[in-house]
Amino acid sequence: MPILMQITNDIVQKQFSLSETTLSIGRGIANDIQLDDKTVSAHHAWLEWHPADDERAHSGYRLIDLKSTNGCFINEEKVLEQDVRHNDIVRIGFIAFRFVDEDKHRFAATSKVHKSWIPGVYYTKGE
Repeated sequence: MPILMQITNDIVQKQFSLSETTLSIGRGIANDIQLDDKTVSAHHAWLEWHPADDERAHSGYRLIDLKSTNGCFINEEKVLEQDVRHNDIVRIGFIAFRFVDEDKHRFAATSKVHKSWIPGVYYTKGE
């Protein structure tokens, strides 16, 4: 299941598990993901699920700007409507999210912990 992680300086602040539905994002209390940021519009964007069909080769999410004042960004490019892919950074106002598609993420490669020569210090490394 895909996850939208709110991040600050690469530290996860909140996580939102995404199911096959459309999520509303904005400052208003009626949104599925409510953001406390004055640069975010009351009804800022949708994160819309698109199943695979004849026109689309794969299912996935699409970020749709709802004519917000300050726009939506994927990997720091302003977008009106665009598919969101694994590891993309979605920015709405001053709030950044990392989109993680668990099907594409290799958890096994990052879960190996190695002991260093320094007592009590452990580290991970990519293969």
